[in-house]
Amino acid sequence: MRVMIIMIWLASTLFQVGHYVESAQQAQQIMTQVEEMPSLDVPAEVEIVPEDDEYSELVGDWFLTMAYLDGEYQYFDEDSDFTEYLLFNEDRTVELYEYSGGVQTLSAEMDVEYDGIYFSFIYDSDTLPSTVSYEEYMVASVYDDEMTVALMFYDEDEYYAGSYTLFFEKQ
Repeated sequence: MRVMIIMIWLASTLFQVGHYVESAQQAQQIMTQVEEMPSLDVPAEVEIVPEDDEYSELVGDWFLTMAYLDGEYQYFDEDSDFTEYLLFNEDRTVELYEYSGGVQTLSAEMDVEYDGIYFSFIYDSDTLPSTVSYEEYMVASVYDDEMTVALMFYDEDEYYAGSYTLFFEKQ
C-alpha cells in the first residue's frame, strides 16, 4: 500500500513538473514574439492634440463686457475706467491685456491648455496680491461671439481662494 501511495505521489509530482515546464516554454515563446514586434516609438516632444477640440472658435480678440464680482455684476465698455482684452492666437497661446484709466497695467502671454473638456491658462506673476499665488482662467463656454470665463484664484499652497465670472465678446 505504501508503495502505491508513493507511486501516485511521484506520478502527481511528475505531472505538475511537466505542466510547469510546458507553461514556461509557452511564456518564453510569447516573449520571443513580443521582442520581434516592431516598436512604436513616439518622440516625447510631439504633442498630440485632438482635431475636434474646437480651439479655432477662440482664435481672435475678445473684449470684457461684464463680470460677476463678489455677488454683483459690473459692466464694461470702451469708455470704462477698466478694460481687459484676450487675444487667442492660432499657436495655442493667449495674450492678456488690462488697462486702467487708459494706461496699460498688464500685458502677459500664456500657453493655452486643453484637458479634454475645458481650455485654460494660468497667470503667475509677482504683481498679484500677496494672498494670490496664481490665477487660472478657464473657458467655461463659447456661444456665437460670447465667451464665459471662470477666473479662479489660488494661494501659495494651491488652495482655491475664490473666483470671478468674466463675460467676453468677440471683436
